[in-house]
Amino acid sequence: MVYLDTMPLRFGHFRVLITTAMGQFLGAAVATLSGVLIPLLAIVQHHELDSVTQGLIASMELIGIMVGSFVIGKLADKDGYLPFLRLSSILVFIGALVVYVTGSIDLLIHSLFVMGFGIGGDFALDSDYVDEVMPKRWQETMVGITKSFSALGNLSAGGGFLVLCSIEWTAEIWRQIFLFVVFLSFLMIISRLFFFKSPGFLIAKGKFDEARQVVKAMLGPDVEIPPSYLEKTSPSSNGAKVDLFKGEPLQKVIFSGVPWGCSGLGVYGIGIFLPILIMSLGISGFDTSKSGPLGSVMNSVNLTFIISWFILIGFIAGLFILHKVSTVKQQFYGFLLAAAAVLLLLLCYLFKWPAAISIAAFVLFELALNAGPNLTTFIIPSLVFPLDIKAEGAGYAAFFGKFGAVIAVFSFPILMKLGGVSLALVVSVAVLGLGAFLTYFYAKKLGLEK
Repeated sequence: MVYLDTMPLRFGHFRVLITTAMGQFLGAAVATLSGVLIPLLAIVQHHELDSVTQGLIASMELIGIMVGSFVIGKLADKDGYLPFLRLSSILVFIGALVVYVTGSIDLLIHSLFVMGFGIGGDFALDSDYVDEVMPKRWQETMVGITKSFSALGNLSAGGGFLVLCSIEWTAEIWRQIFLFVVFLSFLMIISRLFFFKSPGFLIAKGKFDEARQVVKAMLGPDVEIPPSYLEKTSPSSNGAKVDLFKGEPLQKVIFSGVPWGCSGLGVYGIGIFLPILIMSLGISGFDTSKSGPLGSVMNSVNLTFIISWFILIGFIAGLFILHKVSTVKQQFYGFLLAAAAVLLLLLCYLFKWPAAISIAAFVLFELALNAGPNLTTFIIPSLVFPLDIKAEGAGYAAFFGKFGAVIAVFSFPILMKLGGVSLALVVSVAVLGLGAFLTYFYAKKLGLEK
């Protein structure tokens, strides 16, 4: 007999990891594709997309994530995690299929919302599923690895786009790139049809025997839930309702959600508009046979793809740092370094410094952001909320996180129109600095700064 909290890792642990991490993978892939879509659609329509339309295309997936994480997180704590985990993957599949089949730009915006809603469900549930079945010494690392799959999503979407471009280079290619999402979301549906109920949800509802059976089916017949896990249910599981918008629970929501929104400016604001930023900064360096607007897009996507490798490297570095410093310190210093990198990028733009320095600034930004807040903001909700409201707490954190990201993404093209690249970068520095301040302030208030 082995206990769940001290057992070695088994195949079942990795099955849970892969099944849940696919949502993070697809969320990042769709965000990357959204960034490529904007300049391509501008070419298709033979005029520059207005800033509002750009903002809608870039932010609609995020709005879906925001709403989906709130709705599904709230419902899952009442009705169970598994049905909504399955529903999430079905929604992503439907949204991507509609885009691919119709090729309608109007339906694209609606479909991005549907895909985002499904991915939002994953944001509310993924970290909880992983956290509750992992041995204690692996919990933070495995939740972090789940989030790290988003880096693979960035790379796969960018790489897939480049492969398609090498086969057939036309601005109309934007439809075909969604076939990638259709295929992967179908695999996600299949994997979740044969998945398990959440042991944590069953424990929170007092269904201890059923939770034991699920753990045995998931990890092996010799695995037992430790008695300490069965004592984790809080008073709310006995009938009292925890109000997440009063006192300490509210502070936990702010601590886990608002810095997430600040990091969203980097992940989605700068991330989605990275191809456009590269074009605006005049960074080149790829010898492409394509000329004109299509050649500019191709060059920016090439550079985006290379810079995206540093997202993965940042996540890997962050995973190694996790147990060497506190999660809070990792997030705080990640924000500060990311802000410094954007400030360097601003100076490069203002003083026309060499493109190599701008690329170095992008690389530093991606390393700092992904080793820090992009990783830790996904981990923190699973650490601060009690078992019986974990999905709702994580859902609220993701809601506020994506709300901030929506504001950032929708305002980014407007800022660039009002004040150019310089204004967008100045605001970015300020928001990242705010993320560092809020992390420090609320961690100290909650006694989590060490």
